[in-house]
Amino acid sequence: MKIFTTENISIKNKTAVTLGNFDGFHMGHRKLVEEITSSPYESVIFTFRPHPVSFFNPEKGFKTILTEEEKRKTAESLGADCYISYPFTRDFSSLTPREFIALLREKTNCVLLSIGENYSFGKNRTGTPAILKEIGRNFGIEVVIVPKVKYEGIAVSSTRIREALQKGDIKKANILLNNSYFISGTVERGKNRGTKMGFPTANLSFPPSKLLPSDGVYKTTALWEGKVCPAITNIGKNPTFNNKERTVETYILDYKGNLYDKNIQISFEDKIRDEIQFPNKEALIVRIQRDIEAARK
Repeated sequence: MKIFTTENISIKNKTAVTLGNFDGFHMGHRKLVEEITSSPYESVIFTFRPHPVSFFNPEKGFKTILTEEEKRKTAESLGADCYISYPFTRDFSSLTPREFIALLREKTNCVLLSIGENYSFGKNRTGTPAILKEIGRNFGIEVVIVPKVKYEGIAVSSTRIREALQKGDIKKANILLNNSYFISGTVERGKNRGTKMGFPTANLSFPPSKLLPSDGVYKTTALWEGKVCPAITNIGKNPTFNNKERTVETYILDYKGNLYDKNIQISFEDKIRDEIQFPNKEALIVRIQRDIEAARK
């Protein structure tokens, strides 16, 4: 898959392009991608960096379901030929719909464009699908408007997925994502508390912009170097030990080995319980044993 992360883009082949933030690559996003990957043209996913919410409201500390690297890997797994992470700047956000389509045509040689029925673009979001169809005709671009994908009668959206994750409802989030929610990162050295208790954990690094599920213990799967192992993962501040920072710690069942500095992916399957403060280390050990039994079942 070809990757572009600057404004210097030049694609000679005719392309089919889909536009969006694609945070999560959920059910609806995948329908957009299917339109371009099933076309006879080179398929291009055109997204933006940073996310427009982060650009216009940095004080909100907006967090994304997928990191930039995770988005690229997911785009490749969906069969895209090309991934564009276009710099979102003040000038770019000020383009009129026509100027934006002209830029798209020039940069990508687009002849087919796939967008959602509620997609809007251009300065002040004035470019609607209907306007895009009209402008597209002038540039020789066929515009395909993909209807909303619904679950339980409500349109699937990144907002719904964020809400599910923040409630710890992993099962619903995974349904909407059409994939398991995951965290990927490098295993770093921790305080070795888990090892001392008989449950050595992999402490996973993650960027501050990554959206995490609510604090608690989860049934998960660990993937690294082609290995797939069942695991349980704790997200939170470990209140029993009065930690200050939020961490992601994974205990891989029936595994003995050193994972330091290895890149692993943790996929979430279900929530076992909320994070609890225990009166002492012994009580925590008993509960971890119960958590492992619950995960095995």
